[in-house]
Amino acid sequence: MTRSDRWKYYCKTSFHSLNSVTHLWGDPNYFRPITRIYYDAVFSCGTPNHTGMISENAFNNKQVGGKTVHDHYLSPQFIGRMIMDCPDEYLSDYDRYQEIFWKSCGTIIVTAKENDDLSLLTDNRGSDYKVTVPTDRKYKHLGINLYHRPESVGNKWKNVNLDKADENDLHFPDQLLEYEKNYLVS
Repeated sequence: MTRSDRWKYYCKTSFHSLNSVTHLWGDPNYFRPITRIYYDAVFSCGTPNHTGMISENAFNNKQVGGKTVHDHYLSPQFIGRMIMDCPDEYLSDYDRYQEIFWKSCGTIIVTAKENDDLSLLTDNRGSDYKVTVPTDRKYKHLGINLYHRPESVGNKWKNVNLDKADENDLHFPDQLLEYEKNYLVS
């Protein structure tokens, strides 16, 4: 297995794992354990789908050797819930599943504090899942300014000029945004 292909093995394993527990999905006691199968697979495969985006604060941290983290901008655990609620679409078609898995691997570099703040926009501890800010507006909601790294600098972040970016530069699956409306709270 090459590092660049590693995500495919996690994808296929999670596909079969989720298929094997579909009969448990109606029991709220299994919601979190099952969605964690998906989340853990996305998290464990590394960062194969980095968007090339970074928050302003994370960029400033990198200039002084500070810590940064990769944020999965599509909330993989929530996507795991969507997959389980729509098994005919995602668990009967591996290509469709692989497509959403790859998108779930999309990351943006942020500070640890920003990552914590982003995680507070969803509550997935109980059977009543709650989303307080739509996925396509969460960075703006928190005042997180996003930037693109120019492709010509490779993986370098120090001493580069960044291009301003925003959430419109990211891909948000329409079905996810529509599905999410069922869980939005004020």
